[in-house]
Amino acid sequence: MKRIKNLKSLLETLFNSRRLRTILIGLALVIIFFGYIFYITEPTVESIGDGFYWALVTVTTVGYGDITPTTPSGKLIASFLILLGLGLIATITAIVSAKFIQNYVDHHTNDDVLDKLEILQKDIEELKNKIQ
Repeated sequence: MKRIKNLKSLLETLFNSRRLRTILIGLALVIIFFGYIFYITEPTVESIGDGFYWALVTVTTVGYGDITPTTPSGKLIASFLILLGLGLIATITAIVSAKFIQNYVDHHTNDDVLDKLEILQKDIEELKNKIQ
């Protein structure tokens, strides 16, 4: 039950992070922008949804290969998206990892300190009893 509570706390902290929300919004805007530009420059892309899908697959480095740039402008757009996307995805990964590590350290450090305090309290009580 305590682990579920810790996970809930972590998720709340994670999604209350203004920095993470800003990066996620930026990532969404990049996907929308590059997906639209790709859609209007590539003759083989049939819908704007395909453009957004291609941008999402490209930015996450999944790269299924079902939609690929064929024109020089499409390849240039893909190059910019790859470089920008790698930075954004790496930033998101770093923020989430830092939150997980901080949460782990906070909870385990607190538990360790509380355990040591309990031991000290027992030792103090034993010393008091010996003195009296």
